[in-house]
Amino acid sequence: MKLEGEFTFNAPREKVWSILNDPAVLKKHMPGCESLEAVGDDQYEAVLKIGVGAIKGSYKAKLTLKDKNPPESYTLQIEGSGRPGFVKGEGRVHLKDLAGQTALSYSGELQVGGLIARVGQRLLGTISEKMTRQFFQDLGAEAEAAQ
Repeated sequence: MKLEGEFTFNAPREKVWSILNDPAVLKKHMPGCESLEAVGDDQYEAVLKIGVGAIKGSYKAKLTLKDKNPPESYTLQIEGSGRPGFVKGEGRVHLKDLAGQTALSYSGELQVGGLIARVGQRLLGTISEKMTRQFFQDLGAEAEAAQ
């Protein structure tokens, strides 16, 4: 499944970069995130509760930030598994100054397998887009409040 989109933050790029790299802020706003712990430089382990339709469950995930170019871009890798299936993917996040605001663009690929993929295949794209949009809206509110 391909994920891509854009979001505009009403905050300077350095503030947005800071928020995107703050595990406490990410845990607070990541949909279904029960825990997010640093296990190394730019490496995290998370427990997420996510569901598609009637298929719900917990996932243990490893997240790695790489190819960091502060405050402009990085690549996020994720691998997770749980009773409902697995998720694996990689995405690129890019920040650009925009007259006192920050434009964020993202693109990536996500593979989902197991029961959740078989049962919820038609819903996965819509739900992923909705969760991503909500995540960035919440981060945008956090960035504005922190100014």
